[in-house]
Amino acid sequence: MRKLRTTHTATTPNAKYAMPKTPEQHAPKPWRFVSSLLGQGSKEILGQQERRDNVLTIAPIGFVVALLFSLFNTLLAPYPLLGAIEAASALLLLLPAIRLARRGQHLRWAENLLMLCGVVVFGALVVVGGVGGTGLFWAYSFPFMAFFIKGQRKGWLWSGLFLLEVGVLLLALRGTPLAYPYDPVQIPHYLSSLLFVSVIAACFNLLRSRFQEKLHEGVLANTATAQHYLDQLQFLALHDPVTKLPNRTRILPLLQDEIRQAQSRHGGLLVIAMRLSRLPEISNIIGSDATNELMQAITGTLHQLLGEGGMLARIAREELLVIFHMRKPQFDLEKTTQMVGSYNLDFEIRGFPVHIDYTAGIAVYPRHGASAEELLHKAEQSMLQALQHGQSATMYDASQDEAFIRYHYRFGRLRDAMAQNQLTQHFQPLINIRTGKLVAAEALARWFDPEEGFISPLEFIPIAESSGLIKPLTRWTIREALHQCALWQTDFPGVAVSVNLSVRSLFDTELLPMLRQLLQETGINPALVRLEVTESLMLSSPEKGMAILHEIVALGVRLAIDDYGTGFSSLGYLKHLPVQELKIDQRFISKLVDDRGNMAIVESTIDLAHHLGLMVVAEGIEDQETMQQLWLLGCDIGQGYYYSKPMPIDDYLSWCHHYQQQQLLGPLAGVDGDADGTAML
Repeated sequence: MRKLRTTHTATTPNAKYAMPKTPEQHAPKPWRFVSSLLGQGSKEILGQQERRDNVLTIAPIGFVVALLFSLFNTLLAPYPLLGAIEAASALLLLLPAIRLARRGQHLRWAENLLMLCGVVVFGALVVVGGVGGTGLFWAYSFPFMAFFIKGQRKGWLWSGLFLLEVGVLLLALRGTPLAYPYDPVQIPHYLSSLLFVSVIAACFNLLRSRFQEKLHEGVLANTATAQHYLDQLQFLALHDPVTKLPNRTRILPLLQDEIRQAQSRHGGLLVIAMRLSRLPEISNIIGSDATNELMQAITGTLHQLLGEGGMLARIAREELLVIFHMRKPQFDLEKTTQMVGSYNLDFEIRGFPVHIDYTAGIAVYPRHGASAEELLHKAEQSMLQALQHGQSATMYDASQDEAFIRYHYRFGRLRDAMAQNQLTQHFQPLINIRTGKLVAAEALARWFDPEEGFISPLEFIPIAESSGLIKPLTRWTIREALHQCALWQTDFPGVAVSVNLSVRSLFDTELLPMLRQLLQETGINPALVRLEVTESLMLSSPEKGMAILHEIVALGVRLAIDDYGTGFSSLGYLKHLPVQELKIDQRFISKLVDDRGNMAIVESTIDLAHHLGLMVVAEGIEDQETMQQLWLLGCDIGQGYYYSKPMPIDDYLSWCHHYQQQQLLGPLAGVDGDADGTAML
């Protein structure tokens, strides 16, 4: 018995995305501002696309403006040298920068070409002066462009280079024909103002950078949260949230990898599908949280059993998949099945002792398939076979494929047949052995498929009973039987109709309302309706079953125990059941004359039923000798091929007319039979 103890850890979604503080963030505020203004500790947060967009924003504007001023200075103003410098800079520097940026290649070269153009053109404007010395004013835009394009730290480098260039050129070319004749007082004031404008440009760019940094940090935080949830969604899409094991979607590619590895090492794989039993019932007792702990304990135990030799997955709520490595592809069928069925799953969950039963289906690589889908399918199919046969573990058998496919094919065909009214109803007479009187007919469903012909009830009735089709099939049978019984009352008054009820149909909530409605529609005497139920209803829900039977009897409908002797056969329940008839299974009747054991069972059953005030029906009477022996034993009603096979309604009515005529000729019941097996009573 394993006791569980769990621990929990908490994690913050954004923890791995937290940004460490820089040394500048620990510095005093005045120095921190100066340091930030100079670009110390600044980070490159602009991506390639943003840098490309910046170049493609400024360079085309500069290209157009430079060409326009080149034309103006060359043609209208007497500054041909300045115009030539502007034109050459636009064509040789700005145009290549635009082409590089558009291609998204060598962005640093594009930025440097753009800045070099600014240094040349604005430097020339300051030195030459332009119209009335107005070139000084245009040069103030260079620091803003430098910080915008190159960022805080490199913006200072380019601004300083430009300031140095302007100062050197003004001092070196002062008094020459190339330089504008500025007042000597203007030059130091202009250089000071240019430095001041550079500081202003740096401050503006710092504010812009800080805004971008905050925006970037916000995007990172939001991205971290979104990434965390995305990681969770991706994990949950491929894993079970409780056990963290791979789910069905994830295990298939993993199993395919295991197959490739097994193939390379010339080994094998056991693929085991395990269905855990009673998990919903246990969950209702211990609660969902404790059930999750239980699942974690189960998978933990299986992990220990597997060790490094396999893999585990949870492919459904109550289903696990175990992949076990085999050194050799050969295996012992019996030993393997015994090993898989011997896992001990006993636990203690929050004070509750819990034992888990399971059913396992086994498929083997390479014997049963070479793909993950095929092995998983065959493992689950063998598990379903184990469930059906009450075994703890079974190995895949190729014959299961045919049975499985045939079952589902028949299920689909039967469903279509019911929807298309392909089912018909046959009737088999029930005869009073003592008097020879026709007392009832059992309504039996028959199926003639247009493609396959007649399909035996022994094949399609079990399919209906193991699925949801048995309820609509039973409703159809009862409805048809009551309508036909009402119609034959004119010619054969008092002849009842008998219908079989499965346990699932008995517990159908629509059964009683339907019976009431049909009795009212047909106007038939309820005593002419006989419903046959099996003893197995006492196994599933005896109290509820007893209550439903009493409600049916309250309608006036008669009840019979069908197939008596093959089921529960509890005398304690039998004496309390509100039934009027007891039907002995045909397995005891078919060899009644030759088998002393069957004779004793039938005789004691008839005596027991009569002491309880019940009528006794024997089904499966096939010859006159059996019928006469039942007459001697005191059986009340007989049914079987000795009297007649089940017949379509028209043949049944014709048989009834013929039988009544024979009754008038031979009033002694159960003495002789004609050549075709129809009793001459």
